[in-house]
Amino acid sequence: MAPYAVAAYDDADFARWRLVRPGFLARAVPKRRAEYLAGRAVARQALARLGLQDCKIGRGDRGEPLWPAGVTGSLSHSHGTVGAWVATDGALLGLDIEALADTRATRAIRHSVLMPEDLAGLGPDPDAATCTAVFSAKEALYKALYPRVRRFFGFDHAHVVAIGPSGVTLRLAKPLAADLPAGLTIDIAQQWRAGRVISRCEIAP
Repeated sequence: MAPYAVAAYDDADFARWRLVRPGFLARAVPKRRAEYLAGRAVARQALARLGLQDCKIGRGDRGEPLWPAGVTGSLSHSHGTVGAWVATDGALLGLDIEALADTRATRAIRHSVLMPEDLAGLGPDPDAATCTAVFSAKEALYKALYPRVRRFFGFDHAHVVAIGPSGVTLRLAKPLAADLPAGLTIDIAQQWRAGRVISRCEIAP
C-alpha cells in the first residue's frame, strides 16, 4: 500500500514510471488518471518483489487488471491510498480499501448492499463502521471470484455469517460455479488503518 496525491499528478508521470497511458484515459479527469497510474505503479512494485520486472498489466472488459501469465492479483484505491496484492501460487485474490462511510454512504449501503439476511444478524440499523466493513468484504469477494466465474454477480450473492475485529465471514447465497456452491463460507480478513478498512479475500487454488 502507498499514498498518492491527485493534486500532484502530471501526465508526464506515466513516462517517469515507464508506463504507457492507455487511450481510454484520453478524456478522463486528472483524478481518474492519477488513480490508474498509482494502481499500475504500485502493482509493478509488487510484481518486482516476486522477481518479475517491467511486466505489462492489461485491462479487461470490466476494467479489471489483466496480470502476466502465472500471476493472480488485485488492486484497490480509496481517498489517496492505493494497494496491490499479487501471488504466483494460483490463489484467487481480492483486495479492497474503503474509507469509513459518511452518513449518506452508510444509508446507501443499508439499502443497496445489505440484504434482509445480512440485517437479520447485524440488526436493522448497523452503524457506519459495520456497513463499511460489509461493503468492503463483498467487494473483495467479487474481485477475488470474478476472474474465476467471468461474470457479474451482485451483493445478494453473499450474506454475512459473522463479523468481528479481524474480518467478515460470508456465505454464498447462490451458486457461482461447480466448486463455488451455495452455502460455501469464505473468510474475508480485515484491518482498520487511519479511518480505512482493508479487506483481503484469498481462496486457495
